Amino acid sequence: MLRYKSEGEVHKDFHGLTCATLHYLIDNYGREAMVQVLKNTAQKVYKTIHEELKNGDTAELEEYWSYYLGRECGKFEVEKLSDGVRLTVTECPALRHLVKLEQQPDHIMCEATRIFNEALAEGSPFAAELVSTGAFSCEQTIRRETAKK
Repeated sequence: MLRYKSEGEVHKDFHGLTCATLHYLIDNYGREAMVQVLKNTAQKVYKTIHEELKNGDTAELEEYWSYYLGRECGKFEVEKLSDGVRLTVTECPALRHLVKLEQQPDHIMCEATRIFNEALAEGSPFAAELVSTGAFSCEQTIRRETAKK
């Protein structure tokens, strides 16, 4: 069960604010500061997901991906694998929201997602991978290290 489960109206500019914050951190404190904030967020705010991954369980991550991408009307599929889990995003709600704000899709969001996922998997039997498959799509995989190719 998710530790945090936001309900009610989705914040209309969460993604724009997140993008601006990532750039602010890099511009004012350096890339490593951004990485540290994302790592702390993954491992301390989303602690139960991180702990479950360390225990070899992907169920809470699967629930998190399904709940939040569904809540934001993303087009995606969460697939349970024999050695982990795969999220295939065919229409990223974060990048699409930036376009609605009349901004260009900023792939710092994708980089932040990669860093966040790697931090979630750190210390677990899993490794995280994010592969961009298009302007608004990607595949995120959390697999047991021994199963990586």
